[in-house]
Amino acid sequence: MNQPKKRLRWLVAAIAAILSVTLSSAALSAELTGEETFRLAEGEIVDDDLYIAASEIYIDGIVQGDLIAVASYIEIGPTGVVEGDLWAMAAGVEIHGMVLDDLRAVAGGLEISGSVADDAFLGAGGGQADIPTGMGTQAVPAGLSVTGRIGGDTYVAAGSADVPGRIGGDFRGAMGILEFSGAVTGDTDIQVGEFIVSSAARFDGGLSYSAPEPRQFPAGVARDIQFEAPPGSETAGGTIVGAFFGWIFRTVAIAIGIAILGWLLMRFRPSILVRPAAAIQSRPVETGLYGLLAAALLIFIPIATIILVAFTWTFWGAIPGIAMFVFLAAASALVWFLSPLLTGLWLGERIGERLGGQQSPLLLLLLGALLIVVLGRIPFLGWLVYLLSFVLALGGILRSGSGAVDATEPEAAAAP
Repeated sequence: MNQPKKRLRWLVAAIAAILSVTLSSAALSAELTGEETFRLAEGEIVDDDLYIAASEIYIDGIVQGDLIAVASYIEIGPTGVVEGDLWAMAAGVEIHGMVLDDLRAVAGGLEISGSVADDAFLGAGGGQADIPTGMGTQAVPAGLSVTGRIGGDTYVAAGSADVPGRIGGDFRGAMGILEFSGAVTGDTDIQVGEFIVSSAARFDGGLSYSAPEPRQFPAGVARDIQFEAPPGSETAGGTIVGAFFGWIFRTVAIAIGIAILGWLLMRFRPSILVRPAAAIQSRPVETGLYGLLAAALLIFIPIATIILVAFTWTFWGAIPGIAMFVFLAAASALVWFLSPLLTGLWLGERIGERLGGQQSPLLLLLLGALLIVVLGRIPFLGWLVYLLSFVLALGGILRSGSGAVDATEPEAAAAP
């Protein structure tokens, strides 16, 4: 009676082992660098996946696998080709070459003048909440600019976007300001604060948009146009005032909660915050890459979570399997919740260095965490701030847990 169950257990174990070896081989064949500048020159070929963390990244050659890049500035040159997926996170990203699969990019300033063969998932700053994009020697205007071609569906969250290029699939997203003079082959479903459409624009599918008020479109721009007013727009004056005070109240409430939690941790368990912050401080770009890879494995590509839960369920039963899933989900949620404190201490220390003098670690923690909370409450930009904070915090925890850094708990932190 136990034979089928035993065979099932070993089958799951074999599948897990094969997948683990496959993932490990891909990771080992990737190149991880912490150098100031990384260049893949024209004519050079990487015949596998490539993972890069550097201050600036320039790709003028060919990457035959996926490219995961974290930097202050990333550029795919006119001769650059990524044959797999491109994952890019930076202050500024410019894509002048070709991406032959999906593009996933988050940046303060994001320019696409080349081509993306498949889907694109894009996040950028701009609008009324510009964020710096010139952390390295290069600078990219804040916001999203698409002058090239995206072959598949495009999903956008940005403070501002300028799209004179062509989108081959559907176009969906939310933008503070959208200037559109390009073309969309599929359907368009967007939320915008300000919508500017030129006479050259073409929406081949249906156009559905939500904005503070309807607008007039040039003739021939779209065959089917549907407008949806934001909830409560019929009482705009009262709604705007109420929304503003509601935003202030929720921001203050979150800030108070973060401040109390930060004070408790710095008083009783400062190492929970100090060690990850020290890891971020020592090598921020490399720490961000560690966090990005871990987030991709456990959240964005949940195959690792599925393997662990299935393995636990098969060998130890349903209750341990469920417990494993709850533990992984709770751990990710906890890191997300604590990330403003972890990255806030690092950011506060950076601010303290510029101010000079000797400041209390608790004061620096509160200063950095409150700055992240306020930026995280800005529409369109907030999710990007929290995502960057989460990735850095996750990477800091991993590096501090591996013994990559050594940090002593500050005596001042324990003072009431």
